[in-house]
Amino acid sequence: MGQVKPHQKFSKLLSENSLILAECAIAERLRRMDGVELHPTLFNTPLIYGPKQAREQMTNLYREYLTIAEQAGLPLLLTAPTWRLDSRRVKQAGVPSSINTDAVNYLCGVRDALAGRSPVLVGALVGPKEDCYRADLSPETEEAEAFHLPQIDELANSQAEFLLAQTMSSVREARGIARAMSRFDKPYLISFCARPDGSLLDGTRLDEAMAQLDNDNRIERKPAGYSVNCTHPSFLLQSYEPGTLDRLVGIQANGSSKDVTKLDGSGQTEADPVDQWAASMRALHTIHEVPILGGCCGTGEAHLKALAEPEDS
Repeated sequence: MGQVKPHQKFSKLLSENSLILAECAIAERLRRMDGVELHPTLFNTPLIYGPKQAREQMTNLYREYLTIAEQAGLPLLLTAPTWRLDSRRVKQAGVPSSINTDAVNYLCGVRDALAGRSPVLVGALVGPKEDCYRADLSPETEEAEAFHLPQIDELANSQAEFLLAQTMSSVREARGIARAMSRFDKPYLISFCARPDGSLLDGTRLDEAMAQLDNDNRIERKPAGYSVNCTHPSFLLQSYEPGTLDRLVGIQANGSSKDVTKLDGSGQTEADPVDQWAASMRALHTIHEVPILGGCCGTGEAHLKALAEPEDS
């Protein structure tokens, strides 16, 4: 029997599971840990090379999420810390040119060491070219496609089982990334960042943004689905009627219901009570049938545990 292709594995996971967990915060938790120093532009990624204690602290965060999913008997999506590893930043930082592949291999190793019964897929992240909260700085579509293509090419040829473009603030950059990702035979998701009114930071409604990409004939393969991150679930619940977000398959939500542009640069962790956050996540899961639930800034072990608990508990 031949090896299952990434597309088949990912689509099978989506079709067979009404609830799929996704990791909660990694970099933001590490930022506030003693003995951990993040790189000024690459954040936590260089920790895959050391120092040993900091690498172990990062590994332990992934282990927490793996353990929660295994104990709950739920599938889990993890993503290698490649969010800021575009070719420009990698070159400027003077780190190994193989850092994208190395990051994927690192996380696959963490996953494989704790392999259990619950399926765990390891993906790879692609972030925006500029400040993720400044849609006005986003490159035009053609520039975005060319800029992101080298990193996407490397990740598409790594062990990663899916690709995830995360914290997209504008349709134009997301469109360019989707065009680049669609060239390769690997499933991918496009994840937008939304404001309290449910629109992207460039002002486009989320349903319109998804439709624009789906209707772009230069995107050879459409995304496996769309997601939102660095966003609170209440932003979508109060802005969209049931049935209007059919292509939305995931959310990695902030722990706080504040506007993300007000949270950026906060010196302390901002988070609403975990039970309230989880209730909003469950409502989005039920009303809009969003299967992939995880966390972003201000979330951690307690948040993923709350999502993994049976609804009647």
